[in-house]
Amino acid sequence: MEAAAPCGGWCGATINTIITPFYNRFAKHLLYCFTAGTSVREHRIKAEDLIRKRAGVQEMFQANEHSLDAVLREQTRLWLESTDRLVSNEAENRQRYTQRYRLCGCCSPNCAGNYKISKRAVEELEEVQSLLASVPGDNNITRAPDPRRVECKLVDPAPIPPSRWIILRGALLFIVSDDPNEGIVGMWGPDKNDNTNLLKHINNSFLKQSIFDFVIFVPSSSNCSVTNIQSEIIKRLGMKHDGDEETRATRIREQLENKNFLLIVDDLRQNLDLGAVGIPYPLGFVGEKKRKVVIMSLSGYRSVSNLIGVNKNIELPILQEEEARELFSQSINYQGDLYSDPHIGPHATNLVSAINGLPSELVRYGKSMRATADAGSWKVAIDDATSKFSRSRSIEDTLHLIEHDPTLGAIGIWGPGGVGKTHLLKKIQGFFKGKMTVIWVTASSQCSVSKLQTQILGELKLKGNGNVGNQSGVIHDFLENKSFLLLLDDLWERIDLEAVGLPLPLGIEPLSKLKRKVVLTTRLTSVCGGMEVKKQIQVPYLQENEAWELFREKVGDGTLLSPGIKDRARILVTEMKGLPLALVTVGRAMYKKCHPDQWDSAIQHMKKSCCIDINEDPLEMEKEVFRKMKFSYDNLKSERLKNCFVTCALWPEDHEISMEELAECWIGLGLVDVGDIQSPYAKAYSLMSDLIGACLLEVCGESNGVKLHDVIRDMSLWISCGCGENNGNWFVRAGVGPDKFSSIPWSSAKYISLRSSNMKKLPSVGDPLQLKVLCLQHNMLYIHSIAGLLVNCAKLTYLDLSYNHLKGIPESLCHLAELIHLNLSQNMIEEVSHSFGNLIKLKFLYLQHNRIKVIPKEVISRLAALEIIHLDVMWVSDSTKSNVYRELGTLNHLKVVVTSVGLLDASMSLHDAADLPIRSLRLVSSSAKTKKFHLYDILSLDFAQTTLYDLDIADNQFVTDITLIQRPELQPYSFGVLSNLIVHNLEALTTLKLMETSPKSVFPRLTYLRVSRCLKLEHLSWAMYLPCLEKFHVVRSDSMREAFTKYHVDNRWNGQESSQIFPCLKHLSIQYCGTLITIAGPDVTFPSLEVLKIRGCPKLKKLPFDMGLPPSLQVLVVDYTRSWERLELEEGVKSLLQPKLQFLPFSIKDAFLLWGSNYIQPLHNQDAHSRSIFS
Repeated sequence: MEAAAPCGGWCGATINTIITPFYNRFAKHLLYCFTAGTSVREHRIKAEDLIRKRAGVQEMFQANEHSLDAVLREQTRLWLESTDRLVSNEAENRQRYTQRYRLCGCCSPNCAGNYKISKRAVEELEEVQSLLASVPGDNNITRAPDPRRVECKLVDPAPIPPSRWIILRGALLFIVSDDPNEGIVGMWGPDKNDNTNLLKHINNSFLKQSIFDFVIFVPSSSNCSVTNIQSEIIKRLGMKHDGDEETRATRIREQLENKNFLLIVDDLRQNLDLGAVGIPYPLGFVGEKKRKVVIMSLSGYRSVSNLIGVNKNIELPILQEEEARELFSQSINYQGDLYSDPHIGPHATNLVSAINGLPSELVRYGKSMRATADAGSWKVAIDDATSKFSRSRSIEDTLHLIEHDPTLGAIGIWGPGGVGKTHLLKKIQGFFKGKMTVIWVTASSQCSVSKLQTQILGELKLKGNGNVGNQSGVIHDFLENKSFLLLLDDLWERIDLEAVGLPLPLGIEPLSKLKRKVVLTTRLTSVCGGMEVKKQIQVPYLQENEAWELFREKVGDGTLLSPGIKDRARILVTEMKGLPLALVTVGRAMYKKCHPDQWDSAIQHMKKSCCIDINEDPLEMEKEVFRKMKFSYDNLKSERLKNCFVTCALWPEDHEISMEELAECWIGLGLVDVGDIQSPYAKAYSLMSDLIGACLLEVCGESNGVKLHDVIRDMSLWISCGCGENNGNWFVRAGVGPDKFSSIPWSSAKYISLRSSNMKKLPSVGDPLQLKVLCLQHNMLYIHSIAGLLVNCAKLTYLDLSYNHLKGIPESLCHLAELIHLNLSQNMIEEVSHSFGNLIKLKFLYLQHNRIKVIPKEVISRLAALEIIHLDVMWVSDSTKSNVYRELGTLNHLKVVVTSVGLLDASMSLHDAADLPIRSLRLVSSSAKTKKFHLYDILSLDFAQTTLYDLDIADNQFVTDITLIQRPELQPYSFGVLSNLIVHNLEALTTLKLMETSPKSVFPRLTYLRVSRCLKLEHLSWAMYLPCLEKFHVVRSDSMREAFTKYHVDNRWNGQESSQIFPCLKHLSIQYCGTLITIAGPDVTFPSLEVLKIRGCPKLKKLPFDMGLPPSLQVLVVDYTRSWERLELEEGVKSLLQPKLQFLPFSIKDAFLLWGSNYIQPLHNQDAHSRSIFS
């Protein structure tokens, strides 16, 4: 038995080896004939499982496709295709089996047919099971789509000068290089538009090439953070913006990993972690793939390239003179030799020089000056370019140091007064405003910790209590976790910044990256040392050619072309040693002085003033500057005008002076005669115009204010004190803080100004004073603070105590028998005492904005000399109100009344004032809640027709309609002399209706209209027909969709169709109207419009301009480039408007706005040239 086992085992194995293949080959196939039903059922069960799995995959794909714009991964696509095929095959096989079963009533006896069906079911069942085992997971079903080829968003590039083609070729050669170490090229230049234009050429060079799969252009942005760059790339790649920063980086990396790509980033201003963005590393030529990045920055940010680790640096320098002249000549489209033209050639040369080689500016100015032969227009352009581009390099370097140097905490800008330090500081302020907390403080010569704290608290809108230590803590706590920039203008001595409250140390905090920076301006280099500045920037005097150009612009070519003048003018310029302020003021003083003797006299005046030597004592230098600039003062046409100029120094340094406030001051000092109701103000404004024309006063934008340059103010004080002899007549310490008054010359001074100094008390002086003028406004004085001093001010003629804390009128004030001008407005006075009537010489009294409830009888009538009175009577009883107006009617010299009453009871309140010379009327909120206000009630009063120049309707939340209906039975009236109308803060107002009368009839002389914070106002159509309207400001209306509609139902009258629309409107400003879609339809015209300003109107799409633009339009101002791009205008209109386009100041989109172009020029196709680089 034991011997047989091996034989049996061997035989069994042998038989198995022989038989098994035959069994597998024949028996399995034989079984197919008898197992068709079983095979089909098993196949169906698994196929149904597969169908369910397919549905799940498709559902996930559809969800991702909808939310993420995703596409199927390749393996998922193949899985679904296989699934579809097998499911279809199973259904087809099962249907054939079912048909054979039904035909035979049972399993078909056809063995061949059964064999085929069963075999197919078994074989495909294996594939089904394989697919069931490889169902894609949720995270592997989809991926982001392949990005589309990206073109530059800003269409085509503009032409570029030859030197830029050389730079472009160098950049392109680097980009296409196969060197594995050439991945990032860093470029920089001073002209942002030129920088962008070159990048667009780079971008377009690859649009028709196969070198790169993706060319991704990331446009300019003021905040180039990882998140923002990712957003731009995702948008350019056509991907959905989802997930956190890391998730987005992963998706970007997946898209670019195995692709040839070129990333172009414009206007980068800070370090950027490209890896965190999602850019695959390493960059360069990697595994047959090109991964290239181009970074562009302004010159001030050129160090950004080093932070990123660029492999090649390329600078875009300013154009050389010859190339700049050629580019300008091409842009102006001049036929012939532009610079040989005797009329405009010299102007063109000067303008090109002022532009300082910036290509886009040469193009922009060239296009704007096409067909311009007027010398005045060329002067304006030159002046504009000079102010924009001079010393831009200093600004550029300073901006870079502030933003990027971690060790640099304080920067000192120094130079003599009038050389342009404050101008540079304002440029810095404009650049960083919005990027960090920017605080502007005017230090001046009387600076202190307390004064700085007060200004900083005001800038930050924080409250202080006057305690230096407490205020320091408040400032420190607010700034501790913020990036801030403190701008200290005109610092004269060291200030302890830690005592002020600034968190130290200054610089860039290494962990938090918070920026703590200080930039100061000073006339003294020793101050820079005392403040421990790490970087000093000297602002130099102008070079000879710059000085000549500035002087020439101010004096005018007409004067210089007079016989014998030009050579003398050059000598005069040389004597002023390049000091801009002196050049400007003396230049204006010599305007239209065409006799050589006048110029000889000016030269002798300058020669008597010592030459400026930067090594001299700065204070002595100031005196010599004053002597030079005094020439412009000496050339003022009258002693009255000179006195008006000197009194402007009573206000604090760098203070914006209201023109109305200045007029009242001059009237009160007797420098302007009152005459009739309007003449004193007209005369005062005329005198201001003379001072502005002499460049001794500056206009403050659109705010109806003026100011003195700090050096001119110092000169004014120097003149008032006897040109340095310190005669003691004047003492001005305005805006300096209460700790600077230890040595006030009370006994000798005749003019004292201590305004805006946070004073709480004044000394009692024993001896009678010589004081004539005392300015104490904007302090914190109470009755007891001033009563003792006023006892000894018997000679006082001018007293200003406005904006204090007076709750009553000091008795000692009521005995100032010589007092002519008294301002007590903006206090808390509730009662006028009976003795107030003792002020029998008082001519000018200002009592508005108090809460006066008691005015005894016969007080007003005893003020027999009164000529001007400002008095609110809202709070007094009706009987007192009537008595006050009746007593005012008895004053024979009264010329001007300014008053306020309740809006809805105005007619009754003003009944007794109908014959008074009311010049200005303010109608404000009252206790009545009536919804309709009838303008006829005011219009029917005599003063409204004859003396009312200013009407202010304000502060009411109930009035919905202001109406004026001129019924036939009513006497037709008009506001005969009304010049200014303000409608403000009427929250419920929906319309102003003029029915059966025309705006021309009601407001025949209205020149200024302001409508603000009328949130429900629907339109302003009635204003279109104002015949004399010149300035129109609309601010904050949340219900207005179309501002002006012709033939609106609210405004109908006979002759409307023949009425002119906006015949005199020059300035139109529309701001913060969130629902405004269009300003007006095409049937509304603006024949005289010069300036249109639009701000904060996000839905505005239409301007009322077609190809026939307003003939006088000079400037179109919008807030942002996106506002301009959003406008939907007829074809060709934008190109007509573009030369007139300006963006608002204080935009921080890019540094170039500080000294360069505010918009992108029309572009021209240069694709062929771009592609030719490769040839």
